[in-house]
Amino acid sequence: MIKNSKLSGETFFTFLLGAMLLLNGCLVGGRSEVEREGTNVTPSTLDQIQPGKTAIGWIRAVLGEPTEQVTLSPGEELWKYAYTETRDSSGYVFFVFHTSDKKVTSNKVFVQFKDGIVTRSWRG
Repeated sequence: MIKNSKLSGETFFTFLLGAMLLLNGCLVGGRSEVEREGTNVTPSTLDQIQPGKTAIGWIRAVLGEPTEQVTLSPGEELWKYAYTETRDSSGYVFFVFHTSDKKVTSNKVFVQFKDGIVTRSWRG
């Protein structure tokens, strides 16, 4: 004689969860991306720039071409170096719990010249 048995909702859910665990493989995952744009002028590099001494050629050799260049007056220029870093990460657990985090960091450095020599530099 065969008995007709019914699965309770809790038993069925446990069975279904177990089957998904076995069939799915990885239940925890994530990704991380970093995007960088521009020239990152570190504090130690900025400290090396000496008003009245550092030449425009040194700035160009070390930092590269500026993001923006403005002529203030004849022989006087202002260079801007902008940098942006975007970190985008996300993770999930069993496709039920999902987190996402996006962090944007940016900075700007300005270097002012008169007749090819630095007169001023600062972070803005």
